[in-house]
Order: sequence, then structure tokens, then C-alpha cells
Amino acid sequence: MLFNRIRNLTFHLSDFISGGMVNRHIKDINEILNFSSAEDFQNQIKKKLEDLFRHATSTTNFYSSYGGSIDLKDFPIIEKSIVQNNFEDFKSKKFLNKKYYKVSTSGSTGVPFFLFQDKNKRKRNTADVIYFFKKSGFEVGDRLYEFEVWRSHNKKGKLKSLLQNVYQFDVSKLTDDNIIQLLKVFKSDKTEKSFLGFSSAYETICQFLDKTNDEANSNFNVKSIIANSEYLNEYTKLAMAKHFKAPIYSRYSNEELGLIAQQINESGDDFVINWASYYIELLDLNSDEPVNYGEPGRIVVTDFYNYYMPLIRFDTGDVGIFTNPIKGELPKFKHIEGRKMDIIFDTSGNMISSFVVYTKFYKFYHLLKQYQFIQLSEKEYLIKVNIAEGEFNYEKELVNDVKKDFGMDAIVNIEYVDEIPCLASGKRKKVVSLYEKASKN
Repeated sequence: MLFNRIRNLTFHLSDFISGGMVNRHIKDINEILNFSSAEDFQNQIKKKLEDLFRHATSTTNFYSSYGGSIDLKDFPIIEKSIVQNNFEDFKSKKFLNKKYYKVSTSGSTGVPFFLFQDKNKRKRNTADVIYFFKKSGFEVGDRLYEFEVWRSHNKKGKLKSLLQNVYQFDVSKLTDDNIIQLLKVFKSDKTEKSFLGFSSAYETICQFLDKTNDEANSNFNVKSIIANSEYLNEYTKLAMAKHFKAPIYSRYSNEELGLIAQQINESGDDFVINWASYYIELLDLNSDEPVNYGEPGRIVVTDFYNYYMPLIRFDTGDVGIFTNPIKGELPKFKHIEGRKMDIIFDTSGNMISSFVVYTKFYKFYHLLKQYQFIQLSEKEYLIKVNIAEGEFNYEKELVNDVKKDFGMDAIVNIEYVDEIPCLASGKRKKVVSLYEKASKN
């Protein structure tokens, strides 16, 4: 604990010496998300938008024709393809000769996408992470295990990992032997620790622990757990809490923007939105009209802080649902459904939440290594399963259960596979749509 405290003080001292940018951002985030009055909140957000509009329209070619606009609705919805096809036009002339940071992602589609960020945006992202980490019980300097796909472009060096008190575990191949070695590390590490990583990695670890009861009578001394990049299903949430005896929170973030929303202790299953750094709109799946509270909509984000390449009304490709806020509160995300391109439908054309799909497999987790649900056409569905061992004797039960929600006229086939490959990002998609209904309407 003493060394953790020293690391924490060293970080904040280093920030102070370099100008105190991160701590100023943390203070700003705290003030906005814990606003004293609705009027004060609205005024601060209005100023952030106006400053961004002024900067974007006066220093970039893409937004130059929108000069004088003060209403967010005056600006167009942009997607990744628009940014990549007009890359130079999104760059601010004011920052062309200044240092920039490249952020990139392979994306769920496998299509590379990258942006440039300025120094202030990078500091803001750091402040966002620190603020929401603290809300989950983690402080800078604490022991952190990161479960991700680590390669040369993102892996920390040994010295940096030591200084930051981070252990990076590669989840690209989570075999039983790898999990056994990881658990040995947990048991030998008596310090209080936190986890950050892919939900699918947590799920695989929990399936192993359920099968072997390996953690019996063990105390891993875990302080908090954050799941990012993928949907945190109910099984994994309950199993992680059981095996590691710590609260688990889901985070919604991406490489091109940063931390957009996260569950915290006070929010339950809802996601607190980072309104201090982003303005969020939920727009109809087939038009640019806002949706009502409780209805699914495309998550469209305006980034207040990337002045190197301003992003106004950026369509993330994800779908979310706002809570209906009580008086004096800000809207939260009730659900984040994931990619719009992977929304699935029943045989009558009604949208079905991916949450429904996950529940179909909970009772079979002890029999499966992996599964994937694919909508092939209007009424045809394919379930890929990778069996742990033996035979899967519940085909009829699974198919009938799917038909209950998708339609009794649904055509459901099961295919047995040895492996369901992950994306370039290391994530594994459990729900996939090859049906193009959404794009035709």
C-alpha cells in the first residue's frame, strides 16, 4: 500500500510540474458531473459546444461552410468513412505544426480507422479514466491487471509496467494451461489488485473456475473489476463477483474518442454518461431524428476536446437506450446494444436485443467453450457452437427456446466448430447479423 501511495503522489507531482493539465481536467469533470444546478450544467455544456463550433468552423476545411452555426442540429452526421475519405479536411490548421498522437482501431468490421489527437485531448482522456476508475474503487498507483490482446503497438515496456504497477495479460489464446498460470500469479500476489479487460476473457476464466472449482478457499484480494470493449452478460457479471468477491462494472469506450460511459456503484446496471467530455445524442435507426427515452437509437457523439481533428455528431455505429431521468438528474444509458450493423430481428421484422440471445446459452455454459449466433436472412439463423467435451444433446431444447423469441417459423440450424476466431482487436462477436433489413428501410 505504501508503494501504491508513492506511485499516486509521483503521478500527481509529475502532472503538477508539467503544468497540472490532468488535475485541472479532473476538477472540471467532477464539477460538471456533480453540478450544483441544472442551469449551471447547461451553461457549461453550451460554452463547450460554442467553443468547439467556433474552432472547427474557423480552422478546418470540412466545417468551414458552417461558420456562424450555434445549433448542434446545423451540423451533419458524420461516420468513419466520411472522416477517412476527407482526412486532411478534418485537420485544424491551428494544429498542423504541433505534436499529435495517433489513435487507431481495427473496428468490429475489421476496417482500420485512425485519428490524430492533440495534447490537451490526451490529457482529458487520462483525466476521464482516472475519474471513472476512482468511481469504481481504483486509484492511480494501485495494482492493475489488464486483460487484452497485447502486441508491439500497445504493450508497455517492463520498466513502464513496473512504474505504473500494471500486469499485462494476453488473452488472445486463453487455454486452460494459460488460465492455470494466471491463477497462480493471482495467488502469489498478495497485494490488493484491480482488473481491467475484455468481458469475453472474464467469461472464459469463470467457465474454467466453474468447471474446476480451482479458486476454492482462495482469496485473490481483488478490489474492483472493470469490463470494457464488449457486452458484460449476466453470467459473467455474477460469476466474476462470486469467484473474485469484488464488484464488477462495465465501461463503454473506444479508441477514437475515449471513455464515454461507465457503470459505477451508485448507478446499478445503468451507465453514467461522461457528459463533461462529450455531448451524446440517440438518433433513430433509420433517420436523424432523436428517439424517446427507453427507445433504441444510434449513439452519436460530439467530442468537446479533440481540437486537432474536431468530431461533431460522430456516429459511433453503436446503439444505446437512454434512461428516463428523474428530475435533477442527467440521462444515463440503460443499455448499450453494440454495433448497429449487428442488430438482429425476429421473423416478423421486430428488433430483438442481443441481451435476449445471451440468455439462451446461460444454462449450457458448462458444456460450451464458445458460441456465436448469426442471422443469415429474414427467417434463417445459424448457431455455431464449440463444445467443451463429449456431445451436445440439447439441440432441440436450444432451437425451441430461440423460436419462442424469434418466431415459430424461424429456421434455426446448429453448426459444430473447433474454434470461433476472434477479430483483429482480440474480441469475439457472439451476435452477428448478415441480414440487411436495417439498411433497406
